[in-house]
Amino acid sequence: MSEFKTPKEVISVYEIDEAQPDSGPAIRSKFDPLTGVRRGLKTRHISMMALAGVIGPGVFVGMGSALHSGGPVGLIVGFCIVGLLVIAMMNCIGELNTMYDFNFTIHCSRWVDPGFGAAIGWCYVMLWACNMIAEYVSLTSILSFYTEKVPIYGWYLICWFCFTIFQTLGVTAFGESEYVLAILKIMFLSGVYLFSIIFAAGGIPDHSPGNPFRDYPLPDGFKSIANSFVWAGAFYSGIEAVSMTTSEAANPKKAVPIAVRQTIWRIIFIYLGASIAYGITVPWNDPHLSLSNKTMKAPATIALVKAGWANAGYFTSTIILVTCFSSVNSSIYLASRSLFNLATEGNAPKIFSKTDRRGTPYVSIHACHLLGFLSLLSTSSGASTAYSYIVSLAGVCAFIVWTAIAVAQIRFRKGWLANGYPKEGIIYKVPFFPLTSLFAVVLGVVLSLVQGWSTLKPFDKGDFIDDYIMLPIFFIVWGGYSFYHKKFWISYKDMDFETGRKDLEITEDDLKHADDPEVKPSLLSKLWAMI
Repeated sequence: MSEFKTPKEVISVYEIDEAQPDSGPAIRSKFDPLTGVRRGLKTRHISMMALAGVIGPGVFVGMGSALHSGGPVGLIVGFCIVGLLVIAMMNCIGELNTMYDFNFTIHCSRWVDPGFGAAIGWCYVMLWACNMIAEYVSLTSILSFYTEKVPIYGWYLICWFCFTIFQTLGVTAFGESEYVLAILKIMFLSGVYLFSIIFAAGGIPDHSPGNPFRDYPLPDGFKSIANSFVWAGAFYSGIEAVSMTTSEAANPKKAVPIAVRQTIWRIIFIYLGASIAYGITVPWNDPHLSLSNKTMKAPATIALVKAGWANAGYFTSTIILVTCFSSVNSSIYLASRSLFNLATEGNAPKIFSKTDRRGTPYVSIHACHLLGFLSLLSTSSGASTAYSYIVSLAGVCAFIVWTAIAVAQIRFRKGWLANGYPKEGIIYKVPFFPLTSLFAVVLGVVLSLVQGWSTLKPFDKGDFIDDYIMLPIFFIVWGGYSFYHKKFWISYKDMDFETGRKDLEITEDDLKHADDPEVKPSLLSKLWAMI
């Protein structure tokens, strides 16, 4: 067991043992020595991706369907309840990924059992494959708003080719693009909020939305709230992706805590903000929310048209188009990295673990991206119906993954202490442990069971299967892997806390600032850091 040292002491050890590099901690290399991926994501990339990467077309388009089924009150209650689970889960990620830079599927394998980790890995591949398909449905539908001369499959092939080329440019290009797009999305969303406040307050002469929040709060009581759970699960998915980026991060010790602390602001600004903005301008029973055209059913479009802008669809289409490009890009990245990680762990064919000279897992990228062709099925079954089915699958997968992360963190903390490691050795600690982690587990299980409650009365066989099919599949995959490899529940005494430990690893930032005097930050610098 290694003696715990603070970062300053670690740098001192490195400097003292510089003549004998093997005796001191290593500097974090530019490539992961185990997987070969490039560590090209900077702290600002991960921070902005964590803050605004989750803003997808669902915030503009999907929220229309969510508002129609849950009403404004259902949306707020649903997003608040699921938001509590997300906050607790993100704190679990913060503790795990500041100590070890591998993703949460490996954490599940290491602290629970390999079969459990494999099942979570495949569940996560499914989640992002579903999200990628849903985002392609939104993207091609939005593009068809501009002109109907190009068929849906034509738009898809053009976009598929562009994304294929871009994904092979490397992780740094991905990080820079997401950084810029995240800033644009925040600006767009802020503009929508400002307009909604002005419109609802009667600031536009001769145009008023009335008070839909008061007059039409819930379509169908608790059933409306239950409906919003699935939408919340699907729209929140991606917050946990910070764990997937740590192996490609230049300095995860700095990036992960920042991303975790931003969670509550994401929930308040993006989802509660959107729920309120749409709820005060568009009633849940507005007939436009049932349109097949995704641009015209977006709550922002409906509100702008009511405010007197007849051609508002072109403006919102542009906004949604930007979010679609970002969301498809992120979905391909996360689906491919999930498959790549499964392959490096031995839970998927080895061919998916191949990387090119830039450290890009090109085989996994192209394999996952091919699943995007399933979005073309929406042309026959109807984009709206296909989108709802896919969102349901993604929402259930998200609840399973979030619950598993909390279970892995509980096992990690107990195993860490049981093996004699000091609590002070953990860089980022889950607040109020174990209550926070147990809360995440219990709420995750409850939401996984309740989210399909609306399908029971009246009973809808198709929707019931769609809402619950991933639960038995998860346990079947878990049990299948465990019995095949004959590896079951890992005891605390058999846990390995040394291999892959990164909390003592020196980054380039550590060396740059090792000699900087410790000065307390000013109020202005604290405000800027928070912004």
